[in-house]
This record gives sequence, C-alpha cells and structure tokens, in this order.
Amino acid sequence: MEQDARTTVRRLKRKLRHLPTWAKVSALCVCCLAAFAGAAWALTVNAVNPEVPEVPLESLGGPTDAEAAPLSSANTASAEGGEIAPAETSTLQKVEVARSAFDTIPNTTNISLFDATGARRAIDPAEAHDAVAALAAFREAGNDVGFVVYDFATERGLAYNADVSCFSASTIKAPFVTYVAQNVVDAGRASLDDVVYEDVIMDGTGVMATDDEDTYDVRAVMYNTIVHSDNTGYALLRDEYGEGFEAWAGAAGVDASQWVGEWYPNYTPRDLAKLWLVVGEYLRGGQGCSGLCEDMLSQTSTSFIRKALGDKHAVLAKAGYEIDTPWYDMGSLNDAGIVRTETGDYLVAIMSNADYDDEFFTDNEHLIVDLVKGLDQARERLLVG
Repeated sequence: MEQDARTTVRRLKRKLRHLPTWAKVSALCVCCLAAFAGAAWALTVNAVNPEVPEVPLESLGGPTDAEAAPLSSANTASAEGGEIAPAETSTLQKVEVARSAFDTIPNTTNISLFDATGARRAIDPAEAHDAVAALAAFREAGNDVGFVVYDFATERGLAYNADVSCFSASTIKAPFVTYVAQNVVDAGRASLDDVVYEDVIMDGTGVMATDDEDTYDVRAVMYNTIVHSDNTGYALLRDEYGEGFEAWAGAAGVDASQWVGEWYPNYTPRDLAKLWLVVGEYLRGGQGCSGLCEDMLSQTSTSFIRKALGDKHAVLAKAGYEIDTPWYDMGSLNDAGIVRTETGDYLVAIMSNADYDDEFFTDNEHLIVDLVKGLDQARERLLVG
C-alpha cells in the first residue's frame, strides 16, 4: 500500500512537471488567491503572530575551517589549445583525482578553495569580488544556490554550498544521453539508426511534441533531447533504455539509490559535478558516439554558461530550469558543463532554486549569468594565475 502511494505521488509529480508553463502559472495564481483568502480569514480570527526575524547574509569569505591545511601550489601544469590533461597524466587518472578532490569539498556557505591533495581554505571576499556579489544577489532574491568549479590542468577548484539539494530539471539529460551513447549504442545494444516510435508526448521544452513526426531514429531523439532539451525525446529514451542508468550514476560516485526511479531527481552541485566528470571523460575518449555527444552539447539552445562566456571560450553544457508550483518544489535555475580555455578545460556545475522559464519568466537569468562570469574571473585569479 505504501509503495503504491509513493508510485502514485511520483507519477503525479512527473505529470505536473510537464504541464505547459501557462497551466503551471494559472494554477499558481489560483493557489495564491486561495492562500491570500485563507490568510485574510485567519487574521480576522487570530491575533497577528510576530514576524520571524530575517537571517542576515553570511560572510562569504570568512575562514570557517581553521584547521584546514594550506593549499598546495605545486600543481601548475597547463595545456595548449584547450586540451585538458598534461601528457604524463591519463584522462582516467585525472578523473579519479578530481572525484577524490570533490569528496573532500567542505559543505559551507563560504567560497572554498580546494585541491587534489585534500587541502582547502576559505577565500577572502576580495579574492573573488564579482562571484561574492553574484552569490549575494541570489540570496537577496530569496534563493539558495551552490556550485563546484574545477580546473583540470592545475587540479584545483572552488566550491560553495556544494551539498544544497536542488531540482535537477533538464541538467539530468546530459548525463543520461551520455549513458545511452556509452552503455547502449557503443555497447551494441542499439544503433543510432534504430527506429523509435513516439508513443508518449510530454509538454514543456522541445520540438517533438508539436511536429508532425511519429517515428524517429535514435540519433534524432538524442539530438533533440540535448540540443532542444526535448521532454518527449527524454521520455522516449528513458522508457526504452533507462534501465541501468542509476547504476551508471552510482559508479560516478552519486547516490542514485535515493532517486527511486525518478526521471528528474533532486541532487546537489557536488553530484552534478561528478556526473559531468564522467561526461567529460567520455567526450575526451574520442570513441564511439563521443563526437556526436560533443557536437550536441556545443549547441544546446539554452546555456547560461555559454551566454556568459561564449564570446571567448568554447562551451559544452546543458542547462536545466523550471518555475515553482504549489504542489512540488520545482523552482530551478541550473547549468553545468565544460569550458574550454587557452590554459585548459575546467568544469562548472551551478544549481539553485530560483524560478526561470525561457518564455514566461526570465527575470532571474542575470543571477546565474553574473555568477558564471564571476566564477570565470575567480578561476583565472585563484586556480590558474
């Protein structure tokens, strides 16, 4: 009985997520009116409760980990032309080093520097002024946010609120399509030319729900899922090839057992960074469908990282966003990916619970764009310089 109830709730959540945005907004307005009426009635019956005092914004740069060892400055290797790893270090080794480093990130609301040795320190606000200001803007707007940034060449990173749990939204599509490419197509369980029937249609982002097609090949479904963030394409891939994805994520160091089969789970910036480690490892391997995946991730229709940095760096990324509803905590303004620079590649994963919709509510876009720009500056100063 309890399991049936959980299954019903998950199905309801999934349906709510894929309602058209106008329906979500309409329902939100109705619920807000009902809540206002209820509050007005309560005020006439009960004495007014005193307001709960607002918690002030924490100091983002003050040291909170006094016993942490100082950072090593030994890792200063760089590479030319956007390549990641120094010649003497294999891609697999660098991924394992990064994953170990991610496990040592302190979960604090201070921007922390960390490196592959496990050393870390809280930065002074003056060392990353623009990033600190961008975080303050998120907080002043009433939103939680967290990030992980990692430079592969120097094996050093920056992190803030790394374990804040946020709604994944469409950020999940990049690791899932990578899983399909690697563990399904490359493994010979399917071909890019196999026919997929459109036996389910999901509203929201994408192009497949409104076109005149009812069959696609696997290549087209993967492309639409990444480039157009197609909810129908993602649903078709999950229905057909989803078994085994949680195990793949678990091998990346993410506790996917908590997802309980949820297609759009909640996870943390630390989790998203770990998933992108595997995505990046696959892309750099140059085998199978990796070239196709890299091409798709380089042209996603929405990327806040690319909007911030695309004029000077190549960006492979997949964003995810949603507006909140009264029934489910879905507010999210997220992006993650690999940024390719002259000094090497770096990974960035940003998650928040800010509301965003690419058609009806874009007011919060500047929050994440400004944060990406601030983190790029901080990386140049603290991780590379």
